[in-house]
Amino acid sequence: MLNQLEKEIGYIFGNRAYLANALVHSSFSNEHRKEKVADNERLEFLGDAVLELASSRYLFERNPQDPEGRLSRLRAALVCEPSLAECARAIGLGQHLQLGVGEEKSGGRERDSLLSDAFEAVIGAIFLDGGYPAAERFVYRFVMDKMI
Repeated sequence: MLNQLEKEIGYIFGNRAYLANALVHSSFSNEHRKEKVADNERLEFLGDAVLELASSRYLFERNPQDPEGRLSRLRAALVCEPSLAECARAIGLGQHLQLGVGEEKSGGRERDSLLSDAFEAVIGAIFLDGGYPAAERFVYRFVMDKMI
């Protein structure tokens, strides 16, 4: 299953534990407390920061005449929840998520908030595994180049 996602995103993890962790929703983690399964929220936090930096650089370099206000508005439109959820759907991320029973039953695999959070977690996982250049390439390919 991880092989399929790696192929889809064009990145092979040296440490697949990062990718596996990026796919664990807190509902799954809560249902598997005895196994101490960590959720993806810390990776989401990290991925959000990497995404902001990478998207800012992209816009800064490709829009040399735009003032700060316009660049900020562009970035906000590109890295908002609905846009990131669309990016997550494009790589089939929802099918790879580990969800708790309730989240599964309520359609969590298609919920924008869940998908965008997991997408940010994948960015964080790539950053930890391959460094900033790998994460930036992922953001450019799957967010910026698709949305602009």
